[in-house]
Amino acid sequence: MNPKVFLATNNAKKLAELRRILAEQHIGAEVVGMDDIEAYQSPVESEWTFEGNALIKARAGLEHTGLVTLADDSGLQIDALGGMPGVRSSRWAGPEQEDVANLELVLRQIDDVVPARRTAQFAAVMALVTPDGFQATAQGIMKGRIALAPRGARGFGYDPIFVADDQVVADGARPRTNAELRPEEKDAISHRSRAIRAILPQLCQVLGLPEPEQRPLPPFPVTQPCQRAAAIL
Repeated sequence: MNPKVFLATNNAKKLAELRRILAEQHIGAEVVGMDDIEAYQSPVESEWTFEGNALIKARAGLEHTGLVTLADDSGLQIDALGGMPGVRSSRWAGPEQEDVANLELVLRQIDDVVPARRTAQFAAVMALVTPDGFQATAQGIMKGRIALAPRGARGFGYDPIFVADDQVVADGARPRTNAELRPEEKDAISHRSRAIRAILPQLCQVLGLPEPEQRPLPPFPVTQPCQRAAAIL
């Protein structure tokens, strides 16, 4: 029987992403999600760093399930907004608002910013905690810029307005937003997939599994970077 690891998130797309990456790396672990356990109250994310909030969520998941637990905290950091929304990315338009309201607010806030200065990055921290007290964190970054308008129907959150620098662009094609990328394309460069891959050696160690043959990706893999022309936005 495969060892179990709990992913402490209510986001089904994050769960699917983790399962895809573990399968790709041939890691024989069963990923348990919220639907597989008894419901519990989500903890208050009271820290001002991604690492702090990821650890809060991971510790709460471990306390409730007793399983080795992973949790992430992530967000969008826009240079023209001084690095915000940051840890408030999911609540930028208010605690009861949806993804569309958040990204529309961001677009209004930088609508007078010229394309060359619409630089941004997605950041993610993955936290791992175990019943014997071990804990570790790993960070992943995806650099890019904010589009002038949403494009694409895939992904979630701010994906429709984020154009990643590290995507591979075919000759004659325009760079795409994250929401236009196929899941496997996004997995290859996303902040969360980088954080997951970076923590895989520790996860395999605590689960008693062999480490993946394919090593975690470096922070900024060498791909064909997208153009930085105004036309791409």
